[in-house]
Amino acid sequence: MNISGTFYLVCPVCETETPHKVLKGEVGTSGKEITIDGVVRCDECGHTRHKTIREKTAIDVPVLISWKKETNTSTISLLPEEWVHVDDELLIDGKRTKVTGIETEQRRVSSSKAEDITTIWTKKYDKTLVKVAVHKGRNTISRTLEVPPEEEFYVNDPIQVGRYDAVIQRIKTKKGMVKRGSAKADDITRVYTKRIR
Repeated sequence: MNISGTFYLVCPVCETETPHKVLKGEVGTSGKEITIDGVVRCDECGHTRHKTIREKTAIDVPVLISWKKETNTSTISLLPEEWVHVDDELLIDGKRTKVTGIETEQRRVSSSKAEDITTIWTKKYDKTLVKVAVHKGRNTISRTLEVPPEEEFYVNDPIQVGRYDAVIQRIKTKKGMVKRGSAKADDITRVYTKRIR
């Protein structure tokens, strides 16, 4: 069985414990342990090497999956030492999701080892919701588009919003206003458009 993931290991170059990505490896089992025999790369300095990692067997971690006003529960099988971070993408029940929150017994955190997690909060990520404001004269209407998270919106491009034809004037993102160029749907908080007919 092939495996990929991130593990905190002591890097011989950095001489400290740093995140290491498993580039390729094979998994074996021995009692209550899993052995990962493969190639790892240090995220800090880029040093790659062969490494055998011994881990406890996988555990089931509770997951909440939100989409619009609906929330469903599920679980994901992770190695106890495997790290989960906010904004990571996880495949849950064959559905693409994105981590929005991580809860441990003590508090909500931005990252944690799987063994310390009580709940992972996610949102469905095969689609994302983009709010669009359509302006004409003194009136503005708001609509929500359901699009893939990677879809790009370009300033000055025409756009169909329901029954309205419009042109994109500017795009508000999590980092600021875009008046030229483009933005990906997942980064957008609102698209401002002008109705053309």
